[in-house]
Amino acid sequence: MKNVTSPRPVMAYTPLRFLLAYLSVTLLIAIFGPTIYFNFPIQNTVIFMVATMAVMTFGFINGVRLPIKPPKSGEKEDTKFVRNLFRVSLFISAMSLIFVVSVALFDGNFNTDITAIGATYLDGYEGYERNSGTYGLQFLIYSFGLPFAFITNIWGLYYFRTLTKAEKLAVLFVLVGSLIFYVLGSGKQKQLGDTIIYIIAIVAIKKGVTNQGIKLRTLIIGIFAGILSIFSFAFILAQRYAALSTDAFNYNQKSLNNIAINVDHPIFKLFGPDMGFSLTVFLSYLSQGYYGLGLATTVNHSWTYFLGFSYSLSVIANRIFGVEWVWPDTLLYQTGVQTGWGETKWHTAFTHFATDFTFPGTILLFGFIAYLFARSWISAIRYENPFSILMFSLLTLGAFFLPANNQLLHSPGNLLTVIIISILYMAKARSHNRQPS
Repeated sequence: MKNVTSPRPVMAYTPLRFLLAYLSVTLLIAIFGPTIYFNFPIQNTVIFMVATMAVMTFGFINGVRLPIKPPKSGEKEDTKFVRNLFRVSLFISAMSLIFVVSVALFDGNFNTDITAIGATYLDGYEGYERNSGTYGLQFLIYSFGLPFAFITNIWGLYYFRTLTKAEKLAVLFVLVGSLIFYVLGSGKQKQLGDTIIYIIAIVAIKKGVTNQGIKLRTLIIGIFAGILSIFSFAFILAQRYAALSTDAFNYNQKSLNNIAINVDHPIFKLFGPDMGFSLTVFLSYLSQGYYGLGLATTVNHSWTYFLGFSYSLSVIANRIFGVEWVWPDTLLYQTGVQTGWGETKWHTAFTHFATDFTFPGTILLFGFIAYLFARSWISAIRYENPFSILMFSLLTLGAFFLPANNQLLHSPGNLLTVIIISILYMAKARSHNRQPS
């Protein structure tokens, strides 16, 4: 029988432990990995990260220990709203996917060759320039459909066994169809990464609900799946760099002056030049952001009125409301101007927020975010609160991208997803803090 009333569940601090381990490992990769970062302010980076992880630990612990607010007196659990929201989300996300796939097929832009993933990805970004031109209908449909796709994926996977046969097929269509279209058809790896993170979040909640901790068998399966995922990402990256005729031996000549690959690193001795190069590039995705963070601590920039921490927010303010284009004043942009590490390169999410909140303010901000992370986690595993499940999964997604970028607030679709999930969480979560029947 599930123990949902325990004041301190067995897995109460599991997300915190994984987060701290993840940030520590990725930081160590930045310092000791196969990618060499020239003039890397390691001391500044380590001091900031240690302080941030300490404050996040404090925030998470308090989020676990403080009692969860019960529903207000007379407030009923609106299960009908949850069911209807799921069905509407499922319909919109399925129609959105059908539309973008149809457009790609009609235009002849849908790739079906797994060996052409890299070339397809590069073709999609040919001639792209930030904040220029207009958004196409396909991009708008994708962006507005993203919050509904997120709800479909999270609730669809979590409640899969309770769905009707038609709903199960529709969920699988959205999930698998998106992977085929965006990974194979467009050469992107984000959807694959997002799906893996969703599964991790859902499995964690399921295990937390049982209040039995993670068994050795589950841990072994998780490690195997993680290794398989890493090699999957490495394969996709290998395709991209093959399309550029780039390998470990000419990368240093083709890359920026800021970085180089150490071909004498043990990773090349273990996996050889080809796979070693692919794994090195993948690991650099987890480490380059720390280099950007370190460089950002050494430059000056102008305050951007709480618009610069989100690229999409600055675009919306400029295009729709006529506010001055603030992006050139951001910490990321000025880091590129002053150090050569351009604003399109990797920067941790912390760098983005430091643009408007300063580095000390960002440390405190992430203490609060960790507190919210813990609150949604505890509510999810104690009550299987559907809105807490959404919020925890969303924050888990953001947590995985912390070393690389401000994933949750970067694109219009992700920004819209954060806004909608936050509104739902604030408006509906408390009424669902009840023991499941």
